[in-house]
Amino acid sequence: MAAAASTPLQASTIVGPVDGFQPEGGHLPVAGSSHPTAGPLPPWAQLHDFLPEPDRQALLGYVIASEDRFAPAAVIDGVGDSNRYDASARSALTLRDLGPSGSLLRERLLGALPTLMERTGARPPEPRSLELELAAYGDGAYFSPHVDMAVGPGRKPLGAAPGEDRVLSAVYYFHSHPRRFSGGELTLYRFGVEPRIAPPDSSIIIEPLDNSLAVFPSWVTHEVRPTSCPSGEFADYRFSLNCWFCRTLSSPR
Repeated sequence: MAAAASTPLQASTIVGPVDGFQPEGGHLPVAGSSHPTAGPLPPWAQLHDFLPEPDRQALLGYVIASEDRFAPAAVIDGVGDSNRYDASARSALTLRDLGPSGSLLRERLLGALPTLMERTGARPPEPRSLELELAAYGDGAYFSPHVDMAVGPGRKPLGAAPGEDRVLSAVYYFHSHPRRFSGGELTLYRFGVEPRIAPPDSSIIIEPLDNSLAVFPSWVTHEVRPTSCPSGEFADYRFSLNCWFCRTLSSPR
């Protein structure tokens, strides 16, 4: 595989203005929003051409060859207390083994971290570890609105190692060509709104563009919209790598 540094990050292709985001602030009213209690839209970024093409192809080939190893995706309750299957909340397939691409993906993601923190308003210290998961979305697959961190009293952190918690969430998208699925967009919701009744101006819709990486804070409410894959063939699915950057809870802020 090509070296991770052979393709520089395309900073010019990063999109997603902060829209008044205040990392330490609360849910502040935003002028022009149709939701009276809404806060700002969350910060986000999308980097294109994230992997060199040989590495993208190698990852795609590994995933397609591993079809039989994917299992129904699990969900975790609001306080991080259980790992269970709930098709009413999430319908997808996942695999934790990244195969021969694992080291390269970790190197690439950690190398991009300073850019990702800058674009999302994340504050030091930098996360030091990663939690990674491959996901496959076939016909009708989706993930209902959720956050990637446990919240509320008695919550149990969901970091990659004990004593850590998730800080930034990222999704790397890749798929076969020609593209034979539609839908599967990532939707980020404005702070302080209820997704089920959110007005049109209260969400950001991110297309699952091939070889792109989308990133946002782990406490942002988000969902994966239903995917359509008429062929039903695994090779035609919407593939992604779910990434969570984690840091220790005891680190100074």
